[in-house]
Amino acid sequence: MTDDRPYQTEAIAKVRAAMSRGAKRIVLVIPTGGGKTRIASRIVQMGVSKGKRWLWLAHRTELIGQAGDTLGGLGLDVGLIAASSPWPERPEAPVQVASVATLLARGNRPKVDGIVADECHHFGEGAEKWSALLREYPDVPVVGLTATPERGDGTGLAPMFDSLVVGATVRQLTTAGYLVPCVIVRPARWLKHGMVKGNPLAWEPLDAYRTNTPGESCLLFARSIDEAERYAAEFTEAGIASVAVSERTSAVDRFRAIEDFKAGKVKVLCNVFVFTEGTDLPSASVCLVARGAGTVGTLLQMIGRVLRPAPGKDHATWIDLQGLSHVHGVPEDERVFSLEGKAIKLAGPPMCPVCQSTEWDADHPPCPQCGYVPGGGGPETETTITGDKLEKYWRKLAESAEQRKETLSRWLIQLALKGHVPGRVLYKWKAVYAEELTREAYLRGLADLTHDGSGVVSEWARMHLARIRARRAA
Repeated sequence: MTDDRPYQTEAIAKVRAAMSRGAKRIVLVIPTGGGKTRIASRIVQMGVSKGKRWLWLAHRTELIGQAGDTLGGLGLDVGLIAASSPWPERPEAPVQVASVATLLARGNRPKVDGIVADECHHFGEGAEKWSALLREYPDVPVVGLTATPERGDGTGLAPMFDSLVVGATVRQLTTAGYLVPCVIVRPARWLKHGMVKGNPLAWEPLDAYRTNTPGESCLLFARSIDEAERYAAEFTEAGIASVAVSERTSAVDRFRAIEDFKAGKVKVLCNVFVFTEGTDLPSASVCLVARGAGTVGTLLQMIGRVLRPAPGKDHATWIDLQGLSHVHGVPEDERVFSLEGKAIKLAGPPMCPVCQSTEWDADHPPCPQCGYVPGGGGPETETTITGDKLEKYWRKLAESAEQRKETLSRWLIQLALKGHVPGRVLYKWKAVYAEELTREAYLRGLADLTHDGSGVVSEWARMHLARIRARRAA
């Protein structure tokens, strides 16, 4: 497992430990971009090496393809069960990757010793047919994969699942450099708090994009298909190539839109519930949310699309036109996950989404400080532009001086091993900590590596330290 990241290896160990304790249905929580498919594929590989057969369940064509590619890349013999699959079915293969819809339609139930349920938040008791499929395997261990272990109403995934393993958090992956930090552009308040009706947005999406992230690759999340198509037309008319993708879009046109986006021919992909999960577009650096989000899970799925690193990308930007971050927090906030009751909570005391009072009790409104009552915003009738000023915000991670010193050393070592220049750490530091890295700390970090790092790292640090000193002397 030399290619696995440390937290991935730890997550595998945690899942296996839960199984050894008798857990039958385990939810593995890993942020978007953290490699859920990779981790589960390793677990499957271990099972196959012991003569076990595995079934991998997914509900979208993109997820089925990703799973098949990853499992096949590990040398596993894989069969595909999906109506849209161009490959012949191979029922004799020890690993079967299947579309949930195809299994349900055909009544096909492969005999297996283990199951992976991708995006397992869709398998909650509310999705009766999907839940029934898992119930037909009562004695087979199930590993559910998700970044957001909650149903559509925000509740946990019990009793469908009986154990929960958190493999990593957004903050951990951001600090380690596996995800990029997120800058947030938002109004100073949550707009939908009983004073504004409909779907309130601070600015028009086109104006917000041109002002804050011009020229960047952007995923725009709209509330309806009509709005997505309108936004795409407005962007295109303004000279910014844009395409709307929705359930109305054919598979061919969707594929073309994604490929043009990857190639930079399309700058803005406007969508409705298409790119909330199962889409890997690392080049996307802007998440423009022009809609509400009833649960934090929906919001984290959207923002997770732009947190993956890519060449030349040192941060992502979330344009939060409704001020949802005031309600649900920012990506790097620490959260508590549960199978029972409310599935995802912010760590620490809850705060009123309007005035941030810690006296807020969501179960007993109104807020004693400002009088806020949830659900007082009226029906979602039309989009309302408020003209609220947009401000930049990002989370300054709460680390001690010693922790920051260790972080700097780790980032410099990563740059050294990749052969990059050390100056890149300056931009990353500012994005994560919201302050400039002092020259003294920067030079001290390099100097420490000249004798504390490995041979390659020490030589890299000496070379760049000498160059910096030579420029200063000149």
